[in-house]
Amino acid sequence: MGTFCPRTSPRLGRPVESAVPKGCFLAKEEVRKQFRLADLLRAEILDLAVHEPIPGERALAERFGTSRVTIRQALALLQDDGLIYTVHGAGSFVAPPRVIKQMKLLSFTQEMKIKGLKASTKVISSELIEDDEHATDDFIVVGEPAYRIERLRFGDLEPLSFEITYINQSIAPDLLNRDLTKSLYHILEIEYGQEVYSADEHLVPIIIDARVAKFMKIAEGSAAIRIQRTGYNIRGEEVERSISIRQATRWDFKYSIRI
Repeated sequence: MGTFCPRTSPRLGRPVESAVPKGCFLAKEEVRKQFRLADLLRAEILDLAVHEPIPGERALAERFGTSRVTIRQALALLQDDGLIYTVHGAGSFVAPPRVIKQMKLLSFTQEMKIKGLKASTKVISSELIEDDEHATDDFIVVGEPAYRIERLRFGDLEPLSFEITYINQSIAPDLLNRDLTKSLYHILEIEYGQEVYSADEHLVPIIIDARVAKFMKIAEGSAAIRIQRTGYNIRGEEVERSISIRQATRWDFKYSIRI
């Protein structure tokens, strides 16, 4: 078995001989070679000045004794991380630091504000569910007393979302005494110190039943999207579990996806 390359590599401008010690190879690791190369280059790039050029693909390929394809893949990883940028015909350069904005989940009220609509809410029902035997919804197992809140959400007085939310009583002991026509996320954060910081969501196309159709003033059997969400605080503890049923013709969902 040969020896592995050290974690710290020589600076980008050093000759090939000093960059790859005799008998050193990068391929025989659990991670693929381009990830290892990206790690080696990352530490060096952090020491360079902003907009300083880095060696081209050919020079790096010769230095590390690998193909230009692998070098290109490693540089693409660094570009995805915002460490470098590429100018067509000129090469790659050290990128300025990114301004990072922490993306936060939006409440319905915040969504409506962005869309330029006035949000309002009608509380259909609110109750304390003592245990799972008294729960009637299929998206939750009630392991401890929890509030079940059923609401209709409006944008400019048009019903846009039918929601059922469960919040454990231990998280918000007197929640039913609050004004539940307001944003639950705002109440949880301000009154109980429970900011919903992240969430898992599951989107499913459905056909609206008669009861929900009546509330939303649309025809029974209309197409809709059911969004099942589990919200967590910054410590990763579950804060709420809910479903939202939204008219398919009134909502669109945009995602950025990459491999």
